[in-house]
Amino acid sequence: MNLSVFSCFKRMAILTLLSFVSLLSVAQSIVCTIEGTTTDTETKNLYLVESGADIRVKDEVITIPVVNGKFHYIWKGDEKLYLQLIADNQYQNGNIRAAFFIAENQQVVVKMGRADDKVVVKADGKETKMLQRCQKVMDAVYASRMTAMDEKMDSLEQLLERHMNDLNPSEKEQFIAELEAPQSRHPLVADYQQTEQAYRELIADERFATAKWLDAHPCMYGLFYMKEMLAISKSQTDAFTSFLIRSYQQTYSHKFPQHPYHTDIQSIVQSLALQPGNQYIDYTVSLPDGKQAAISTLLTGEIIYIDLWASWCGPCRRHAKELMPVYEKYKDKGFQIIGIARESNAEDMQEAIQKDGYPWQCLLELNDRNRIWLKNGISNSAGGGFLITKDGKILSVYPSAEETERILSERLCK
Repeated sequence: MNLSVFSCFKRMAILTLLSFVSLLSVAQSIVCTIEGTTTDTETKNLYLVESGADIRVKDEVITIPVVNGKFHYIWKGDEKLYLQLIADNQYQNGNIRAAFFIAENQQVVVKMGRADDKVVVKADGKETKMLQRCQKVMDAVYASRMTAMDEKMDSLEQLLERHMNDLNPSEKEQFIAELEAPQSRHPLVADYQQTEQAYRELIADERFATAKWLDAHPCMYGLFYMKEMLAISKSQTDAFTSFLIRSYQQTYSHKFPQHPYHTDIQSIVQSLALQPGNQYIDYTVSLPDGKQAAISTLLTGEIIYIDLWASWCGPCRRHAKELMPVYEKYKDKGFQIIGIARESNAEDMQEAIQKDGYPWQCLLELNDRNRIWLKNGISNSAGGGFLITKDGKILSVYPSAEETERILSERLCK
């Protein structure tokens, strides 16, 4: 072999080796060491889960035992994720003080306590430092105002409770009506409503300020924050949502390429258009035989109700049972219902169906496999629903049984 050919093969070998090393570095797992202590003797385990995930239906929840007030865990993954650490007893009591951090190559040291105690997170990762920097900036402006508002709300709620305890049944009924009135003339209720409105405005102001800071300081937390805030948005046109979408398009769409949060954000933005008059989306569902299919291939009726529910959601099941007489009345006229249950256990869905007696087809969304709730814009809810035509036009969003029957009567009984 002449020297020029040998040199060529040598260069190719070196380039191949460098490419292989480069691929290994990209594919290398992230290792995040998590350790710490808790002073809450009631805490037996900690739940480690992606922030924003619903623990009831996620199989990715990691349980970390607490032994003598100490815990230790090594998290490994291929993507930087926004994680939270939750005490099991606080989760069960609904009074949570979580620890937040970005899963990256770092050591995270956490000090936890009871639900009223401050959580301290120490970490040296770049993305976690940006998260904490953002929180520090926001706390400097809003923390004391939030605390004062919390205290005032708690005080007013205690006054309302004491006042109701002093009322007879008829007076209590009238007082409840005052509470539900848009603008009550009762001094105590009016004060509570005004304080509640001021609290909502303060929260909205803090969220907008956070979004603006993250737009100016792009980071992994910013990408997650957009996903979280867009998931609770109701319209593409309000000022906050419009800012988030613009910030994503201009600042974040090219950051952290191929991260799964991008797909989630795009699905959420698409779901904001799921309003009457617009087109319903198509997505993959799991069939009873385990095969996957597009929801569009299952639409056989003239009008279809897509009922998104869960066995553990009481209001969802009551709503479904209210639909049963409507279904029986109109099923032979072209009305179809497709139920999709969001569960962590398939048997729970079957038990609920057997108990409630739903006569229509029910599919299973196990552990958010197909991310159906996120795609339908209800990722933070137990259930929802869409009444659509056979060609996918949305007629109503989560209508009551009465509203559903009114629409069916108008369209199927001509």
